[in-house]
Amino acid sequence: MNIKILDSWLREYVKTKASAEKIGELLSLSSVSVERIEKYGNDDNTYDIEVTTNRPDLMSVVGIARETATVLKQNRIEAEFLPPAFTKPETPKKDLIKIKSDPKLVNRLCAVVMNVEIADSPKEIKDRLEASGTRSLNNLIDVTNYVSKTIGHPTHVFDFDRLATGMLTIREARKGETIETLDEKIHQLNGGEIVAVNDKNQIVDLLGIMGLKNSVVTEKTKRILYFINNNEPTRIRKASMSLGIRTEAAIVNEKNLDRELAFDALLYGIQLYRQIAKGEVASEIIDIYPNKLKEKTIEVSLEKINKVIGVTIDPEKSLKSLLRFRL
Repeated sequence: MNIKILDSWLREYVKTKASAEKIGELLSLSSVSVERIEKYGNDDNTYDIEVTTNRPDLMSVVGIARETATVLKQNRIEAEFLPPAFTKPETPKKDLIKIKSDPKLVNRLCAVVMNVEIADSPKEIKDRLEASGTRSLNNLIDVTNYVSKTIGHPTHVFDFDRLATGMLTIREARKGETIETLDEKIHQLNGGEIVAVNDKNQIVDLLGIMGLKNSVVTEKTKRILYFINNNEPTRIRKASMSLGIRTEAAIVNEKNLDRELAFDALLYGIQLYRQIAKGEVASEIIDIYPNKLKEKTIEVSLEKINKVIGVTIDPEKSLKSLLRFRL
């Protein structure tokens, strides 16, 4: 998978005096392949980066920034990773919607209702999205794409009032059910896809793949349900391939993403909606997290490490290299 990132966006999360060319060179010698660096505007550059499918942790600006800081330090170039920090907002004690999820289908689900005003996005966000290959549409949709590209976890936004429901239920699709996606295409479901339905049992979302026309935000949208779901990845892959819907969200969601990123994506989205859409949190935050991962300790001998990489590494040097990745 290739991702495009503006140098100015990357440097929001890594502090270094290294040039874009040096960053590209050293990244290409370590983990990802920086295929080209192109001028963008008068004083910026775009990195075109190929990320291998086994490294979903690098499919974001923050992920590449973390890797950049590590690689530069390893090559004795001063660099500091600047991780994003988010604050959980105060929320009204209003239960505007309930969500019934299925732990066999969704590992974690985060959501919140917000009052918003639709408008164009600021120039900086437009430039960063369009340089990355994503067309800017409006501030409500742009936030979902911007958060996804920054944090590395896809997000979604519904028009809350068009959902017309007090309960959103996540379930398996039934064979023969039909949906109309955002691109106005009709799809007949095979059964087993992950869908969300409202009180009337109408499908309002094809989770992890693409939103539907009946719940998309419009120029009249006043309230949104900001929604992040971390899904069972094999179902996303199977549904995306069988339906022929190969969106960026599907390609990333099928990689078994870190579930901890979902809540970061929620908080960052709330922050951005406040900044660029006059957003106000209107409900309590929903965080359904049935499938928490347990930490594992992996033991490997120094002899094994040396055998695999083909050279003998001093134990102290090996320890320092591993600790660098903790930043």
